[in-house]
Amino acid sequence: MTNTEFQSDTLQRFIFDNAPVRGEWVHLQDSWQQVLKRREYPVAIQRLLGEMMAAAALLTATVKIDGRLVLQTKSTGPVSVMMIECTSDNTLRAFAQWDGEIKDDASLLEITGEGSLAITIEVEGAKQPYQGVVSLNEDSLSSVLEVYFKQSEQLETHIWLASNQNSVAGLFLQQMPGDKADEDQENWSRINQLAATVKQDELLELGVGTLLHRLFNEEECRLLVSTELSFACSCSRERVAATIHLLGKKDANDLLDEKGKIEVACEFCNEHYQFDSEDVSQIFSEAELANFESKTLH
Repeated sequence: MTNTEFQSDTLQRFIFDNAPVRGEWVHLQDSWQQVLKRREYPVAIQRLLGEMMAAAALLTATVKIDGRLVLQTKSTGPVSVMMIECTSDNTLRAFAQWDGEIKDDASLLEITGEGSLAITIEVEGAKQPYQGVVSLNEDSLSSVLEVYFKQSEQLETHIWLASNQNSVAGLFLQQMPGDKADEDQENWSRINQLAATVKQDELLELGVGTLLHRLFNEEECRLLVSTELSFACSCSRERVAATIHLLGKKDANDLLDEKGKIEVACEFCNEHYQFDSEDVSQIFSEAELANFESKTLH
């Protein structure tokens, strides 16, 4: 393994030639800043949202799909919803909804209360998405995800996550399927003990080459392909217009009569879209024209 320069907004895969163990490292800075500048989050929510963002990137790399992976909490606590979307185009976006005051050092359970974490995988062309659900009854997001892997895939997995105002990062180790021979178990135990010495500031501040050399300098650790990640939101005025059309002409006009305009804000990027009576009229006129032309052609 050779040292590499620090690269942010990057996911790096690696394997161990002397053990059936694979790993991933992710560090996000620019994409994380894109999330933070769109909405001001309490410190505790910001920390958890950052960890979820790093985790979503790590999980998306494990499934290797054409589509998207969504990590979402639903709970009874102050934070009702937290959601991260990571796509096979290597883009991420994130948001959280909460109510009331939340202390800076609030724990996972204090933030979420009773709830669950859903991992939804949507593959392009598939009729139904895959979804796995795990309880939030753990002391950290890492522990919740480790339980998920043990229950759903029966694969030994360890995850370390870190988050601050500047960046987020994660380290992922997984024992690859095999005979589970005694030697393999010993290798897995040793590599995990080494990884468990990682500190939060090391995850956030060290490049992948430096970090892996610090942790595994006596192991045969080999870097594989790396992936650049970025923030992107798929919302658009056209998509919002399509949503207004789905409301129906009567309900859309009732909203106009009540508020004078229809305003929709994207939860992810906080972009606001406004439609006045002329805009709404055009939406339904264009839809009616398209329907007429379709019937005429047939």
